[in-house]
Amino acid sequence: MSDRKANLARTFSLAAPEYDAVNGPFFNPIGARLVALASLKPGERVLDVGCGRGAVLFAAATAVGPGGSAVGVDLAPGMVTATAADATALPQVTVQLGDAEALDLPALSFDAVLSSLAVVFTPDPAAALASIHRVLKPGGRFGFTAFGAEDPRWKQPTAALSGYLPQSSCAKLHPRGQGPGVTPPLLAAAGFTGITTVEHTAVSHYPDAEAWWRSQWAGGWRAALETIPPDRLPEAREAAIAALQPLAEPDGTYVRRTAIRYTTATAR
Repeated sequence: MSDRKANLARTFSLAAPEYDAVNGPFFNPIGARLVALASLKPGERVLDVGCGRGAVLFAAATAVGPGGSAVGVDLAPGMVTATAADATALPQVTVQLGDAEALDLPALSFDAVLSSLAVVFTPDPAAALASIHRVLKPGGRFGFTAFGAEDPRWKQPTAALSGYLPQSSCAKLHPRGQGPGVTPPLLAAAGFTGITTVEHTAVSHYPDAEAWWRSQWAGGWRAALETIPPDRLPEAREAAIAALQPLAEPDGTYVRRTAIRYTTATAR
């Protein structure tokens, strides 16, 4: 596993226990919208690549029903363990370790493959698309989401935190940044057609600064934050929250708006 993949796996394994409780209100509606765009039907087989805590997976399981199948794969063992535990009452759901760039699943075995804010992080998107195309049936649907633009002021709190990370740390993840990107030319080269992208705004609500701080520990910044020396962590927290203060709403809450791009395509 590459250093980037190993770091992603560690980060999201650490975040897994709190990820859904803290950040689910942001991610779960995005997953549900992606499932709706995929037009899943009862009895179909669907794969969720980078399933995390099930934002797409459980919505897909509902759409395909008990006669269908929803398989979730994730690079992070902690995510797999936690999500599999949540799925015990759903016989149509299975969760397993998996790498988007080399899916260990039979060829031509899925009617749809979905990936929300996951496949866009892969270091080799061409390999991931080839792997996804291989497991799709001809005419199968592929849908994924990626972060779009957001208010640039929200970069300030994480920029403040970055100043406390060791320069040698490989854990400098920017959770709303991405890998090289899954572009229309790459999709076409991998054998996809009918490529369509739409954009919607997703909203995170934080009742106070402490809720925002908890969300950083329960998401993509977890491994990075753990590299801050313990004696400097209180100072780092204070610096980040100071940078956050100008973003407060009149009632003292925080509202973060992010554009989410939903792309769908069909396998030739």
